[in-house]
Amino acid sequence: MKLRTIGALCASACFVTGFQAVAQEAAGLPKVLRIYREEIKQGKDAAHEKTEANFARMAAKHKVPNYLGCNVVAGPSEAWYFEAHDSFKSIQAADDMRATNAAMKTDMAMADSMDGELRVNASSMIAVLRNDLSYRGSQFAQDLPKMRYFTMTIARIRPFTDMRFAELGKQVIGAYEKGNIEVPTAVYQVISGGPMGTYLFFQPMKSLETMDSMPARSAAMVQAMGMDKMAALYKDAGEVFTGTQAFLLQLNPKMSYVSKEIAAQDPDFWTPKAAMTPKPAPKAPEKTGGGQ
Repeated sequence: MKLRTIGALCASACFVTGFQAVAQEAAGLPKVLRIYREEIKQGKDAAHEKTEANFARMAAKHKVPNYLGCNVVAGPSEAWYFEAHDSFKSIQAADDMRATNAAMKTDMAMADSMDGELRVNASSMIAVLRNDLSYRGSQFAQDLPKMRYFTMTIARIRPFTDMRFAELGKQVIGAYEKGNIEVPTAVYQVISGGPMGTYLFFQPMKSLETMDSMPARSAAMVQAMGMDKMAALYKDAGEVFTGTQAFLLQLNPKMSYVSKEIAAQDPDFWTPKAAMTPKPAPKAPEKTGGGQ
């Protein structure tokens, strides 16, 4: 995973809004995410997984911040990583440690050099939790150890429409609550590394079977809002959003470095024991000499 230092953050209205969200109670979800995106060379996914497993071992050795590693299920050959922080100060502390710990710097540089041979491109961004726009955040955090997939939607809104966007989000949350939608949603606002007005929507899944019930959830939302209000919501959304992009991500435990608490809740997935290769049966001694 490409390691980069944090640059100067823009002092814009979007950043102020996001920073206020950081100060709120985060309901167990990371308040700040540092996100890495890697494009992998065709045919190099298996080799890349091995180099990332080495990264995870180095991370455990040097006790860097925990992160989740994911593969894109459908779409470009990519890997995404989500590094958890409770503040911007935590990001600086992690970068300072990498810069001043000689052994760690050497280990990470060597691992990154090997990984770099398998990448086409890499980028990073920083996003803050919008707890006010998230739905059942506590459930999201509680269920995380058992999750196997995420849907991640990248949404971009028009300049200076943040307040309208927030109002739309609150309408959706109200419909979710009224319709008793079981799938939680975490919303993060990108404040560095991407266009301003970029938001990330995450929905976790224990299996892809959750996607089979998507039509039923949509119908429950329509019933909760009513057709007229739903039509008005779509109209307003069309005026606020400039575009969206959806990703289906699969969690990869080999490419992740999670806390002991998370790993302990599902050790067979997060820390599987290596299968023992059975020893071959001893060969029977060859007979010698002439017999009758």
